[in-house]
Amino acid sequence: MTLLQLKYFTAVCSHGSVSAAADSLFLAQPSLSAAIRELEQEFGVPLFRRHHRGMALTPEGEKLFSMAQSLLSQAEQAQRLMAELGKRRMVLRLGIPPMIGSLLLPTLFRDFLPLYPDLTLTTIEEGRQDLLSKLENDQLDLAILPHDLPLSSSLSSLELGQLETVCCVNVDHPLARRSDICPEVLADTPLVLFQNSFFQTEVVKNWFVRSQVTPNILLQTGQLSTLQSVVSSTNAAGFLFRPLLEGQDRLRPLALSQPVLTRVSLCWNRQSTSFSAMKLLRDFLASAAPLFGA
Repeated sequence: MTLLQLKYFTAVCSHGSVSAAADSLFLAQPSLSAAIRELEQEFGVPLFRRHHRGMALTPEGEKLFSMAQSLLSQAEQAQRLMAELGKRRMVLRLGIPPMIGSLLLPTLFRDFLPLYPDLTLTTIEEGRQDLLSKLENDQLDLAILPHDLPLSSSLSSLELGQLETVCCVNVDHPLARRSDICPEVLADTPLVLFQNSFFQTEVVKNWFVRSQVTPNILLQTGQLSTLQSVVSSTNAAGFLFRPLLEGQDRLRPLALSQPVLTRVSLCWNRQSTSFSAMKLLRDFLASAAPLFGA
């Protein structure tokens, strides 16, 4: 059994068919099929049940899939660490929600990265739940997460500050003259929210639930620019962190009747091996904290 065979095996597991996995790996289908047969022959057990709709894992395949994911993650981590030691080149994988990214990434690219020309920063912009899953599965080195409760004991963290969530409407909206807003007033207003995996969407929905109001959701998106564009050009309302409305001439912030403050922390897996690029970013953010006010 080799790591390459395990990589091929997990690709078939993830895609549900050899043909789809081969396409994702840019590999000829016969080569991939042969790799799977070699594993099955080596172990003496079938790993998949073949049927007309694709392939399903056998109980033995399920066990191997679970172990293979862990082994491949550890191998990737070892490769990164040894590459850093051998070449002194640093690669850092950072996860960040889009709203927070629009506030923080300019600072990192302007003030942090120029200090370390050998550091490569790879960023993934997704919702909190997706980032948390990737962090716990060692698919990220660090993640910047919004939260209102203490984080999991499996994570270490550095709090960066707090952000206030506000409602926003375009300047011509009938509600634009208000200084604050409550769920009852927004009951019939179409809303543009982020996708359900985003922490702020959970917070906003809970804000409505506490007032026993059902939100009128027009659109859910994963893109900050989409939310801003739709709200600024329609009669819809949205929810953003207050600093994101600075310089937005077409959008008017409305404070929530029950203020909502979100803590923002830099997080990393407590069990993962720390390396120099992680420490450099942690030290930079610690010296700059709190980065957000509320």
